[in-house]
Amino acid sequence: MIAARARLSLALVVPLLASAFGCVRPKPENQVMRLGDDVLASGSAPFLNDSIAGDAILAGGDIVFRGYTGGDYVGAGGKQDIRGRVHGSMRAAGGEVEVNASVDRNATIGGGKILVDSSAVIGRNAYLIGGDIKVRGTVTGGLLATGGAVDLDGTIGQDVEVSSGSLRLGPNARIAGNLSYRVSKDGVHIDPAARVTGKITALPVIKSRGLFGMLWKAGGLLAGVIIVLLIPRFVTEATEELKHRPIRALIVSIVGTILGLIAMVIAAITVIGLPLALIAGAFYIFLGAMSEIPVAVWIGEKILHGRTLLGRQRPLVNFFIGGLVLIILGVVPVIGGVVTFISSCIGFGAVLLAVWAVRKRQIA
Repeated sequence: MIAARARLSLALVVPLLASAFGCVRPKPENQVMRLGDDVLASGSAPFLNDSIAGDAILAGGDIVFRGYTGGDYVGAGGKQDIRGRVHGSMRAAGGEVEVNASVDRNATIGGGKILVDSSAVIGRNAYLIGGDIKVRGTVTGGLLATGGAVDLDGTIGQDVEVSSGSLRLGPNARIAGNLSYRVSKDGVHIDPAARVTGKITALPVIKSRGLFGMLWKAGGLLAGVIIVLLIPRFVTEATEELKHRPIRALIVSIVGTILGLIAMVIAAITVIGLPLALIAGAFYIFLGAMSEIPVAVWIGEKILHGRTLLGRQRPLVNFFIGGLVLIILGVVPVIGGVVTFISSCIGFGAVLLAVWAVRKRQIA
């Protein structure tokens, strides 16, 4: 399962749209666009029940999918009700995600509440991250679940890994592989009728990955939403710098950090310069907090191959797609720390380059 986690960057497209937090008002009218075999739908309540040869991409408030897609399903919304058939992989997230569909490949889902209902069948692996996770259906492959509470009462064909505040195995739970969990001892309940073919292993609990950690990460996403909404042009410019000049961004990040710290220390030595050093320090902290935003937007664009033509919702969708990629990769031992460090460094340099570009325009 650790190897499977390392491949999440190739499979994950799980955005939490701002409407899930109530930050963005959905469009009053729904829009449906076709790009070749793909279909893109957006609005307050996008609905698709067609047979789609390519991918189905939906973003909005309340999403309903009842159709057939020959490619992948990509959903970003406050609430999603997913049925029908997905020939490719499912990638969905929002405030509440309910799955009753048949998915031929992998399913990657993120949200406040996640329900894989009894009629759902996932052909390969399932990667779930959220507050309240319930699995009643069938997962032919393995399952990786990270959240506040995980309730398993379905059939899993391979190994299961759980990291959460609580874990329950219901009477209908059937796990053909091993079960490994990072849950406190008093938070685990396994029904006597549940069946686990392989070994059951209780792993050491890592406190930072509990419910508080999940809420902290969700708060970071919310802060990112606000920044994208307030300064979308600046975020776009930083993303462009990252895409076209990644090496330059990395160099600027290293040099800018060193020179900035030296300048602040020198300024703080004098009484007159101390207030300026404090202001500069606060400004650097703010820019550092923004460092992963352009990286997340770039990842989202890469995953969707630039097909997210959803008007003003486009940068938000891309941001949450990439943001969830970075969050879930962050839970991978060793790899997560490396990914977070590199993305922060390159993103900080891209932000500094964007600040410099804005400054040049002001001077001109």
